[in-house]
Amino acid sequence: MEISHLKYFIAIVENNLNLSDASRKLHISQPALSKYIIKFEEEENLKLFERSHGRLTGLTPAGENFYANAMVVIEKHDNLMNEFREHGSLIKGMIRIGIPPLILTVLFTEIMADIIRLNPKIKFTIIERGAFELRKMLLLEELDLAVLLDPTNLSDLLFKEEVIREDELTAFMSRDNPLAEGDKIEWSDLKGKDLAIFNESFMIHHQLLAKFRSLKMEPRISLMSGSWDFLLEVTRTSNFITVLPAPIRDHFYFRDVKEMPISKPISWQVVMTYPVKSRYSRIEKYTIDSIREYFIEGKKVLPLSHDNDH
Repeated sequence: MEISHLKYFIAIVENNLNLSDASRKLHISQPALSKYIIKFEEEENLKLFERSHGRLTGLTPAGENFYANAMVVIEKHDNLMNEFREHGSLIKGMIRIGIPPLILTVLFTEIMADIIRLNPKIKFTIIERGAFELRKMLLLEELDLAVLLDPTNLSDLLFKEEVIREDELTAFMSRDNPLAEGDKIEWSDLKGKDLAIFNESFMIHHQLLAKFRSLKMEPRISLMSGSWDFLLEVTRTSNFITVLPAPIRDHFYFRDVKEMPISKPISWQVVMTYPVKSRYSRIEKYTIDSIREYFIEGKKVLPLSHDNDH
């Protein structure tokens, strides 16, 4: 049995035996998860789950024992991998960090430059994808740390989350747009308007669609992109309207584009999230602590050294 299969089993148990919830958290299909359970029980001639009318209702005594042992194996595996990554030198190694392009530009330019400059022996791999895509990568263990948007819909049993920045989404449009005449707009003002928004790989895309559904509005999405500066650019000479995080205002210099706050805006909460572990490598702990202290406590970034556990 592979480690990933143990994690499938644990996820099923920790999602109250709900295969739909577990499959969403694991980012695999429910049929594939069901097939894995049946195949394992048949191959091992072992019944892990109690069933009623085809639904999982509880763990058998063997299942209870298997769950306890699986938790021990996962912990030992995590410790082994951490020690392997740190082998050779305490301040050498690598860490994979996922940050959405917009958040990287707006919030992380200075801190990541400092962290990389101050630690030349550490390989910091920055993966730029939309928050929605990074969430999938985190679940598949392709990232050690990710910066996402709240809500992440990740299990608090498997992942830790820390809010590092709070703001709101706001509209940007040409100053010639009729809606730009006031000081604020309503969501209903966007009905029938040409919207230019992030594509499906970005969490903001899904937040906007959820907002429109809650208002029973059918948005006219005329353009989608993964580039925030392109979304702003297209509003300059058209009636397109885009909705982006308010801090964007400090990173563009178009005199012909106006920011319009939205009444009852969508909250934009940026969270740092990483897997729950019994032990973190020094590089992981250093990176997590540095990000937390920079955003929450306003501290400068310091280098990781042999005599500094940060």
